[in-house]
Amino acid sequence: MRRVLSGMLAAVLGVAAPAVGWSLAAPASAEAPAAPLPAAVMDRVKGYIATVNGGDAAAVAAFRERDSAASANAAVPAGPFLGFFSNQKRVTGGFTLVGARMKAGAPNIVEVAVRDHIYGGLHGVELTLEDTPERKITLLDPGPAPAWAEAGGPLRGPGEVGARTRAVVARGCKAGVFSGAVLVARGDRVVMQTACGEASRRFHVKNGLETKFNLGSINKMFTAVAVMQLVEAGKVSLSDPLSRYVDETWLPTAVASRITLGQLMNHTSGLGSFLNREMDRAPRNAYRQLDDFKPLVRTETLAFAPGTGFQYSNTGMLLLGIVIEKASGEPYLDYIRRHIYGPAGMIATDCYAVDEPVPDVAIGYTPDPASPYGWREALFTNLYRGGPAGGGYSTVGDMFRFARALQAGRLVSPASLKVLWTDNPPNNYGAGFETRQTPAGKVVGHTGFYVGVSSRLSLFLDRDYVVVVLSNVEVGAPTLMDVLTDEVARAG
Repeated sequence: MRRVLSGMLAAVLGVAAPAVGWSLAAPASAEAPAAPLPAAVMDRVKGYIATVNGGDAAAVAAFRERDSAASANAAVPAGPFLGFFSNQKRVTGGFTLVGARMKAGAPNIVEVAVRDHIYGGLHGVELTLEDTPERKITLLDPGPAPAWAEAGGPLRGPGEVGARTRAVVARGCKAGVFSGAVLVARGDRVVMQTACGEASRRFHVKNGLETKFNLGSINKMFTAVAVMQLVEAGKVSLSDPLSRYVDETWLPTAVASRITLGQLMNHTSGLGSFLNREMDRAPRNAYRQLDDFKPLVRTETLAFAPGTGFQYSNTGMLLLGIVIEKASGEPYLDYIRRHIYGPAGMIATDCYAVDEPVPDVAIGYTPDPASPYGWREALFTNLYRGGPAGGGYSTVGDMFRFARALQAGRLVSPASLKVLWTDNPPNNYGAGFETRQTPAGKVVGHTGFYVGVSSRLSLFLDRDYVVVVLSNVEVGAPTLMDVLTDEVARAG
């Protein structure tokens, strides 16, 4: 979900980016200085930064003409480009360039480190470039700052980490770019938790630690864990063909027989997303049960031969929900409640229907410059009820309990965790979990993004930290999480 240009603009589906600034300062680390970048590469770095700092239609048009490769422009319309860059300007205030280096062993990737103007934190972005004299950009991969950009200094204890992360969140709240709840924990100890903003701007109800936020694609972790539980029980195998579990009412056998469950788990099936224009044309309550999505799935074609590429697929995860039902004999939501929420102690997590009067549920908000209020509620754009691909609700406390249950072996075995958390390069994705190497070590978890939804759960495996960021405004979580990752990187 973090690869941005060429085939899919991940920013529209849930990726925050960093990048901005102009002066090329020396990297903050004590490493030897990197070799100067070729002029064409530096032009692309400056062009990307200028576009984020501009954040408007004119800046984006210039970027598409000057810096973006023709293949990327053909794959991604101008509208999503504008949404990505304008959102980055909104949630960061712009950036100052810290440094840029060619990535070791990757002659066409430049690593860029930047500092944002709202949080004052470090971020990173990898720009994949054409192998041409112009070196135009084909992919954007935003994330935490590269290790060479990290400043030195003494490591910090949990108390200082808690105080510093609280101050970081407060800056985002004060600037109005974050609304939601955040939890930071080391081991079983919560070192910081806080909430800000409004769960309902209509009735001025404040967000709190017990507020339930839409998780977006975080649900995919629940689905993947459930599949591994069934693998351990001997009821399914990751090498099973999908056709063993779905019939022609879902997909033609000629298609389903080519796809394995493992390929659905790691998004290499070639399937796309049922979140399409056909779904947008129907009333949301037309999709109450998993079977209701059949018309949106049965006509899908493969973008590539299964196992030969990577394409983030909501449809793939939806179909894993059907596999879970067939193999377990239980409705998907019943299975997840009994085998994941219950054992993990998640008492405030479920896939609530949008018209159910569930207490303490946050309304999602999306920016709308055309509205006199500047925002619109996302009630008419979210799923009627969440499911295997996303759309459930939870609290920061429950997501922390889920993380600790995973690490304690209460949900699946260490062998299953290895499957879930092993990256399939170069995708930064394991099986139902995002994976990434950061200055804080290996991080696993997932990002959630949709209209009015922005969330991220990160398990810092090498530091024994867990960070949960749940937000009810678009793109509120990833930029904040990148700054919090920088703080955890300095934790002792």
